[in-house]
Amino acid sequence: MKEDFDFENARVVQVIRERACRKVLLQFPEGLKRRAPEVASALSSLTDATIIISGDQCFGACDIPATDADLIVQYGHLPIPCLETPKSVMYIQARSSADPIPVLEAVLPRLSGTVGLLTTAQHIHFLVGMADFLGSKGLKVLIGKGESRLYADGQVLGCNASCARAVADKVDAFLFVGTGDFHPLAVSLATSKPVFAADPMTLEVRDMSEQRDRLLRQRHAAIERARSAKRIGIIISSKIGQRRERAAVAVVGMLESAGFTAILTEMDLITPAKLDTIGLDAWVSTACPRLAIDDSASFRTPVLTVPEAEILAGKRAWENYILDEI
Repeated sequence: MKEDFDFENARVVQVIRERACRKVLLQFPEGLKRRAPEVASALSSLTDATIIISGDQCFGACDIPATDADLIVQYGHLPIPCLETPKSVMYIQARSSADPIPVLEAVLPRLSGTVGLLTTAQHIHFLVGMADFLGSKGLKVLIGKGESRLYADGQVLGCNASCARAVADKVDAFLFVGTGDFHPLAVSLATSKPVFAADPMTLEVRDMSEQRDRLLRQRHAAIERARSAKRIGIIISSKIGQRRERAAVAVVGMLESAGFTAILTEMDLITPAKLDTIGLDAWVSTACPRLAIDDSASFRTPVLTVPEAEILAGKRAWENYILDEI
């Protein structure tokens, strides 16, 4: 199936002209970066602004770079309502053209009773239509309303699954429509309900239970590795939407009470090389939870989330493991 995205070039051009922008920075998530050159070329041909593609990773709407650009255009994300976003930031949803109905038909045999429906920014415009289709097949569909970090009902972020938690006690299973594993894994960890991931591009349907169990084994191993650490670094993110300084300071006190030496550090982009240079035995990240989960194999030393640090310090039982949410 061919998939295209609406990059809303006309709207971006209008804003560039209205604000008389001289320099514009374009941010793309990893999955859309290959489309960046064509978007940059189109904007450059239609305006007098200097168009620059950011080569850094963009972890979400919370990841706003320090730049002297007059306008930052962030693609593939929706605004975070509770975040005081600078006026220089413009969000483009990058709506996907992939028809979700074929993959909904493929997942139907696995669903029954009441289903919680979830998706991401690229597919949120299909949400009502998807709910109507599933309802026409005899399913009861619930779309949860999340916390103030979420722009739309039924939206799930890698760092926030509150839309799922809002209806978890009322559904038999969750259906996530979108690409990748991290978002449906976040729902699985946050609710412990069956979660099915349906990819509208590949038409693949995945039961997330096996991935969830594998991830939990990996996280348990990371916590156990950290038990031999003497000095643990606690990372504060300098990114505007990921900065949890209070949580970091609380983790320092908790770990020191448990007999560890805890050292605060502040970073923007967190890389294995940066952590290796400082040379501590283990780390706790208060930045985006995806760092510890998605990138764990890249780090030589264990990197834990805040709830995992609570387990390490004896403040939380492993049986009460939860997703780290912002």
